[in-house]
Amino acid sequence: MPDINDQYHGDPSFAELHVLTRERPLAREMLKTASFVTQKLAVEGLPSTVFAWEDERRFPVHTKADTVASVLYRSKLGSSVPKHVDDKLDKACEIYGVDSHIFASVKTAGVGEFSEKVAYALEATQRLPLGSRAQIKQAEEVLNRDYTKLALETRAEAYGALVKQGSAKGVELTPFTHRMAGLTACSTQMLNTWLGARAAAVGETKYAAAYDKLADGLVKAPALLTDRKQLTKLAGAIDHLDRAAGLDKHYDRKLLDPMQTVFNTDMLLSKVAGCMLDLGGTQVPCETVMNLPPEIWQQVDMPEMAELAQSGDADQFKQVFDTLPMDLKMVLSKQLGG
Repeated sequence: MPDINDQYHGDPSFAELHVLTRERPLAREMLKTASFVTQKLAVEGLPSTVFAWEDERRFPVHTKADTVASVLYRSKLGSSVPKHVDDKLDKACEIYGVDSHIFASVKTAGVGEFSEKVAYALEATQRLPLGSRAQIKQAEEVLNRDYTKLALETRAEAYGALVKQGSAKGVELTPFTHRMAGLTACSTQMLNTWLGARAAAVGETKYAAAYDKLADGLVKAPALLTDRKQLTKLAGAIDHLDRAAGLDKHYDRKLLDPMQTVFNTDMLLSKVAGCMLDLGGTQVPCETVMNLPPEIWQQVDMPEMAELAQSGDADQFKQVFDTLPMDLKMVLSKQLGG
């Protein structure tokens, strides 16, 4: 672990603080009148509870200026800082009314000009910067390790920002990251399986009926769902129900969490949307054909295509579909109103 410096330890001339505030003009303005030097002896006599990191007696939060400085010093340590330290810093910022935007980082582009600020996975608290490829991979590692500690909405936003910056900078991210960002398709068959598992886990209670109701709403749904807005809303409903039923403690052991339950394939939404099939001269979105009811595939004696559609793999579906005879494709075209 790197040295744990703050305004009273390891930075006697405040050179590090100067660097940390150089690209954060709002934070620098707030610290212009701070008197850290004169407070140093007094701070040494304070109880450990005034420090965000009590065990190390680092990052004091007993004043507004100290809280601002502590957040800045903490930002140098990346993922090596325990979550409870960040929680205490966040709480101190809330108490003192320190808005997160004052920690926004800008880089001088010229006299009086600034370039676009650095993006963060956790924008509200200016944590996990995404300014470089290395930072993006580090942010992915930290989020994948600690994502269960984040609220579902915060988690989706963090992973969404991660994917956006990763795409812009050419960083390959894991399928799990895309699922947590709500960017993969939903297999209704898998979703129904996990809803059934939840109903079984809570026994004969009102919660079981609620899970069954959600499952019933999917009876006539296509094999593959790709409306991100509706799927995110569904994940939120499951999250609320899980917490009320006390099932959230079983995540990673008996149950998938709501985001993984809903965004349950590795098939990217953009990939599904961009896949087109040729039905006798007519170009049809792959998603449309994959959403045909299983009964239609039974009628044309191709039940394996229904199973393939339910897998959510549009590339594999297209590869097999392109080998089907033309007369069968014409039948499917008529089913779609072609």
